This record gives sequence, C-alpha cells and structure tokens, in this order.
Amino acid sequence: MLTVVLGLGSALGYALHDFLMVKVVRAAAVWTALTWSMGVGVLILVPLALLLDGPPSGSIEWRAVAFATASGVCEAAGLGALLRGLVTGNLSVVTPLASLAGGFVAVITIIGGESLSTLAMIGLPLAVAGGLMASVEKTAGEEVFAPAETARDGGAGDAGAAGHLRGEASAAGAGRPRATAGAGWGLLSSVLFAVTIFLLAEATALHPVALAAYGRLGTMFVLVPVALLLAGLRLPAPLARRCAYAGVFDAGAFVALAAAITIGPLAVASVVIAQGGTMAVLLGYLLLHERLSRVQYAGVACTCVAVTLFALG
Repeated sequence: MLTVVLGLGSALGYALHDFLMVKVVRAAAVWTALTWSMGVGVLILVPLALLLDGPPSGSIEWRAVAFATASGVCEAAGLGALLRGLVTGNLSVVTPLASLAGGFVAVITIIGGESLSTLAMIGLPLAVAGGLMASVEKTAGEEVFAPAETARDGGAGDAGAAGHLRGEASAAGAGRPRATAGAGWGLLSSVLFAVTIFLLAEATALHPVALAAYGRLGTMFVLVPVALLLAGLRLPAPLARRCAYAGVFDAGAFVALAAAITIGPLAVASVVIAQGGTMAVLLGYLLLHERLSRVQYAGVACTCVAVTLFALG
C-alpha cells in the first residue's frame, strides 16, 4: 500500500511540475527551463541528503552513488529522445509510447522472478493500458509542433515519469492519433526511462533523499552543457521563479519515486509512478476545464481500477 501511495505522490509531483513548466517552455528554451527547475532540485536535495544520510562511506554506498548518478545521465538521454520524437512526430503517439517504460520494467522484473499477488498481476496490465489511453491526445493538424515551436514545447521523463514535461496537457481538439516518424524516438525514450528505473533500483542502499540527490546531479551533468551549447542559462525573473516552484515539486516527486522503488515491489512501483500522464490529464480537466476524449476517460478509469487492485493486493 505504501508503495502505491508513494508512486501516486511521485506521479502527481511530476504532473504539477509539468503544469507549472508549460508557460515557461512556451516562452524560453526547454533545455534552459529544465536546467533551472532541476537545478533548484539539486540545491534542495544535496544539502538535505548530507544532513539525513551524510557523505557516502564504504564500497556499497559508493557503488550506489555511481548507479544513482548513472540513472540521472540515462534520464537525460531519455529526455533528449523524447524531445526529438516530439519534434518529428505527434504528441498523441510519442507520449503514450514513452509511458510504456513502467510496463517494460514490470515485465522484466516478473520474468526475473519478482513475486506479486494475484490482484497486483491483474492490475499491472490495466495500469499500463490506462496510462497509454490517458496519454493519447487528439490533434487537429498533421503536426503538433511546427518547426517554429520546437524550442518551446517538450517532454521530459525520469524514471517514473514518462509524462514528464509533456508540453500541453490539453486533450481538446479534433482528429485521430496517427503513426508518425516520432514513434521510434518515443519507444527509445521509454526504454531509456526503464533503464533509469533499473539503475535506481541498484542504488537503494542510499537513503531515498540521497538517491534522488545523486540522480539529479547526474541529470545536471548533461543538462548544463546542453543548455549552454544550445540556448544559454538566462531566464527572465518571472520565469525563473516559476521554474523554482516547479523544481520543488520535481525534488519531492523524485524522493517519492526513490522511496517507492526502495520499498517495492519494483513492478508495481514502476507502473504506478508512470501514471504522470494520467495525473496531467486530470489536472488539465480539473484546473483548466479541458475536455477529455472517450479514450482518455477509459484510461483514467482503468488506472483507478488498477490502483485499487494494487492497494488491495
């Protein structure tokens, strides 16, 4: 039950981060915005980690630090793949494919022998299907992102959050989801996000706050050079403040993610954390009064049933 609560908390935190970041990435380069928001997370997490867990000591903890840092680098690579997919393909296809990360982790861990209750086994495919359907958006045109808009909208994922920085959470509009050139990038991002989760699972010797801190440091090792190369680090004060608020949610979401993975089971934690897209859709519906498609309603319903099964199991 605690794994489910932490996973949902992580998904909600990432969705709130994305909600705040939408206005920022419409006015500034996405790499710059992400560097600011995740940089705030580092400033929060690293001192807290040192206070709660102290510096790493012994081979086991240093090994965990290496895996946690590697997870952050892998997350940044997944982010890059997702952004590339959104440049060449439709949000309605790329984002759902990216949300498969939790399903990949669940399948691999079950094949590897992780034991789950019968109810949890029933809930896993429902959760994956719910996340996929909730992430499907309808678009009026052939391209979600026109060439002039590719620098302002995007998506980021961390281990749990394949819906991370989805751009617009809106489900309104006409049309049908179509296969696009971005599908391959979406699948690649889901694989990279799945690897991120497995790397984090190897770092559970650390306190969850320390795990999140070193993971974010790994992400920053990639984000800062990329941002300096492509766009610089300058942001207007109002946007910087909004990024700072988003960074607080990102830090909390990452700690909840690390705690959920530490407690396990990993299969359940991964698919629950991956409901960031579902949470974003619900936020859009509740706060922005956006209309949902029938497929999205069905996805939210599947997710609710799956979470109930996880809790009971």
